[in-house]
This record gives sequence, structure tokens and C-alpha cells, in this order.
Amino acid sequence: MSFTQNLASFIDYRDYFYIFDNGSAQQLEHQPVKSYKTGKKCAAYINNLGRFKVYFNGELIELEKHNVIEYFTTDNLVVYKVDNELNVFDNGIVKSLVYFPELYGFGDSVVAFYDKVSKYLNVYYNGRIIPIGEGLVDFPAKSMRVGDNLVAFKDKTDYLKIFYHGKIFESIYFPQVFKTGRNVVAYIDGTSSEFGIFYNGDVFETEPFKPISFEVGNEMVVYVDYSGSFKVFHEGEVFSISSFEPDFYLVRDDIVLFGDGNFFKVFFNGEVFTLENYIPIKYYIDNDLVAYIDQFGFLRCFYQGENHKLSDEKVSNVVVAGNTISYKQGLNTNKVFSNGKIY
Repeated sequence: MSFTQNLASFIDYRDYFYIFDNGSAQQLEHQPVKSYKTGKKCAAYINNLGRFKVYFNGELIELEKHNVIEYFTTDNLVVYKVDNELNVFDNGIVKSLVYFPELYGFGDSVVAFYDKVSKYLNVYYNGRIIPIGEGLVDFPAKSMRVGDNLVAFKDKTDYLKIFYHGKIFESIYFPQVFKTGRNVVAYIDGTSSEFGIFYNGDVFETEPFKPISFEVGNEMVVYVDYSGSFKVFHEGEVFSISSFEPDFYLVRDDIVLFGDGNFFKVFFNGEVFTLENYIPIKYYIDNDLVAYIDQFGFLRCFYQGENHKLSDEKVSNVVVAGNTISYKQGLNTNKVFSNGKIY
């Protein structure tokens, strides 16, 4: 299974392909599909005959009859290549972006790509293709990262530039490293070693020295500062989680998962929650949800600040995407946890 939010895709024990949409399942194919992926708004798949289809807004749409080389789903988009053409499916409309793409990346609502014919670095955003860097003499970007709703790149003159909400912001000169999330870019200044954050169009000079490590999520930057303290920049505010480095930490969307000694903890929405007094062997995170196999082999999850027990027997095929968990219980039973309910 793969899915996110209220949308899910799964194959049952007969190899029939189903879509799970807002609490109910619908059979889409009675033969095994070759592949499938699911985003927040769309499910995309290649059926047994090689036809590329998208489930969107309650309807099944055939986009291509053959030759889809690769495809990806995000919260809002389906990005795919057919032959040598890069396309995007956005709110029911297919738009051709570029032929023979050499460099491209995408997030929940943006696609960045280089057009070697025009020699421009472009962004697809809100139904439009917008040039953000020209490369008539040199390649327009020395490095590039695409976040959920923005694009950051080091241009040919070594300046960090950020495309955000239809505008280009020029940031520091010579970034040593930079990472992107939703509404946020974190970077280390290559000349001063200062640690800075671009958030919602504003710049925050967060630390005077570069951190030991950092990761970026939705509206937040998680880092271990130069002294070893564990901190979270969240929605413009810095939270000091502990004065020492965690055993590990993972950042995905709205969740920070970390190990504090033998304690399994989560930072969510400005608060720290202790889930267990041991570190589970298997755990999964996405959006604002954490699923894990507890010490008895049962499936549990943390969702929007609350802990849920999902099974009282061992499970298999656990997949977490968005705010949804799929898992197989017994031989032929597929279950879905979505928006706090088990189906």
C-alpha cells in the first residue's frame, strides 16, 4: 500500500488494485498493476497494459497509453516523463515542461528544471512556467535544492537565491551548504560560518557558528549547535530541547523523532512527547504521524499529539504516508488507519 491523508492505494490478496478514498475502497483494476504511487490529491499507476492513469477528485483519468519512463507523486502534483518529455499533472491539467530534461527537482507545489534549449533555469508554480536564472554563458545553478513550496540555488556568481511565492530573494554570498523544507531554507555562510535561516520571507541569523548537524522540515529547522545543544527553530522561535546531542534524530514534515538515552521522543507542534522508555527496532514517520512496532510486536502510532494502539497481534507490510498507515493483519486482511480511525 501507499497513500497519504485520506487517499490510499493497495493491492489485495487476489492482486486486485484498489483506491481508498475518504473511508471507502473502490476497485480500479482486476489485474496486477506494474507500479503505483500515491500523493495527497492523486494516485498514479501503470496498469498491466502499460497505460498510465491518475485517480483525481473521484475520477480515473488515463494520461498516457505507453512509454512513461518514471513518475512521482507529491501532495499536489504528479510529475512524470514520457519518452523524453517532462510533464506535470496539476489539478486535472497536464502541462508539458521541457524536452530532454538534464536537471530537475520537485516539491509539493513546485517543479524546477533546466531547459537546455533556452538555457534558462525555470520553475513551474501555480500553473505558470517562470524563469529564475539564465545560463547563456555558464550553467545558471552550481547547486539546487527544491523544498515543498520553494526552490533554493547557488547561482553562477556563488550567491544563494530563493524562489518563494513567485518572487526571487537574494540571500548570502557563498553558502557552504543549504537545505530546504516548507517555507524555510537553512544555510551555513561559507565566509563567516554563521548559521542562518530564511523563513516566510524573513532572514534569521540563528547561530554565530556553524552547527554540528542540521535537518529541515515543515516550518522548522532542527540542529545540534556548535556546543552540542539540541535545538529546534519552529515557526520563528528557537526551542532548546536539551543541552546535549541526542543519540539520533530524524526530521520529516511536521515531526522530529529522536532518541534521548533509552527514551523514544517526539517534538511536535512546539512540545516534546515521550512515547516509550525504549527505542523500537522499527519506526516510520511522515507528515504529523509516527508509527512503530512496540516491544511486543504490536503496531502503535503517535498522531496529532495522541498515542494509539492499532493492533493486538503482529502485523506486516506497514507503510506510513501522510497521515495514514496501512498494514496487513493475518493472511488476507488489509487495514488502514486514517484521520484517527481504523478501517
